[in-house]
Amino acid sequence: MFEDVATADLLGHVRAHDFAGEPTLEVDAVRVDAIRELDRTIRAAQAEQVRQVALLHRERARKMGLGHGDPTLSVIGEVSMARMIGPTAAGTQVELALGMTRLPKVFDLFLTGAISEATARAVARETQSLHVDDDVVADGEIAAKITGMTTAQARDAAARVVIGIDAEAAHERARRNRADARVTLHPDADGIAHLRVRGPAEQIVAAHRALDDWATGLRSTGDPRSRGQIMTGTLVERVTGQAFADDVAVEINLVLDAKTLVAGGDTPVELDGYGPISPDVADEIIAKARTASIRRLFVDPADGTLLVREPRRRRFTRTTSAHIRTRDRRCRQPGCDAKIRHDDHIHAFEHGGLSVADNGQGLCVRSHTIKHQPGWTITTTGTTTTWNTPTGHQYRSTPPPVLPGRDPGHQRQ
Repeated sequence: MFEDVATADLLGHVRAHDFAGEPTLEVDAVRVDAIRELDRTIRAAQAEQVRQVALLHRERARKMGLGHGDPTLSVIGEVSMARMIGPTAAGTQVELALGMTRLPKVFDLFLTGAISEATARAVARETQSLHVDDDVVADGEIAAKITGMTTAQARDAAARVVIGIDAEAAHERARRNRADARVTLHPDADGIAHLRVRGPAEQIVAAHRALDDWATGLRSTGDPRSRGQIMTGTLVERVTGQAFADDVAVEINLVLDAKTLVAGGDTPVELDGYGPISPDVADEIIAKARTASIRRLFVDPADGTLLVREPRRRRFTRTTSAHIRTRDRRCRQPGCDAKIRHDDHIHAFEHGGLSVADNGQGLCVRSHTIKHQPGWTITTTGTTTTWNTPTGHQYRSTPPPVLPGRDPGHQRQ
């Protein structure tokens, strides 16, 4: 029904369509057609956004010139704050934008909605090791094949083209990828988290097989736990060197306001490195863990933030650093929610900035680097920091309330 509608007009056409006027037996089919064809609009909008990112990068590189900072990192910062996404996600989009400039025919498919952003990204990554002289050949061969393919199929097709053009380049890409090993933590709901490991396939497969075989053995001897529980517990025990997974050392931050302190309540409990958990779950963790420690944090009654005063030092004291990280919880760059890696002086120490909590903010490594790129400045008023980008845009960041539900604009009595 919507196949012949121009991509630029499709959204309005679907919104204006009289679905209620369709025959009862056909209306669901028409809705499915709309769902399918709306992908063209979504993909075209994503492609146009990528095109604008590529043009921004080209202009930023021209203006900054050689030896005056990193234009790619500067653009990542702009995109991160403009879209309110983390620098890693913004970096992925900038990487795609630069990759599409090398593959104009593939990019045309993306711009018309023929392929998805995921497919475009997969193709860009598979071809990034090619010499610039080979990009034209790869672009033409890949573009002729991938329309109608899934992302995985397009990735495999691109890989075959790359290997056919330059097997050594494909090997070099594989070598770099295998060296890019990392372990990341991703919080989930209700006191659950995911530990993700990226590394050489044979090593990860061997580790998984060892855990699986161990679980099979214990299950055969009558262990009542599920296979997943056994594998998870075994992983924690072997990585931490502890006899039992429940023996992990934890620090529980009990966040209290005056009302809760006096009358009790359902105040969320902060688990360091994870986030809020229910008091009952915290009680279970404390009961199980032999090495648990508990820290009570008292908060501002108006906005729920943590307050402290510290003396001037070149480095933040351990107490102040812990306060900053507890107060900010995640990277304070607007749009970023990465884990804090650096304690940053908002007003630089060498320019008279004090090593106190009010002049400190927690940043991830990439955001800390972005801050020092040419044209970037950060100012602070109270607990609010304002990030000023090279394009003149401003983005504000305030520490989250340690206790939710507080109104930062509340008038203190």
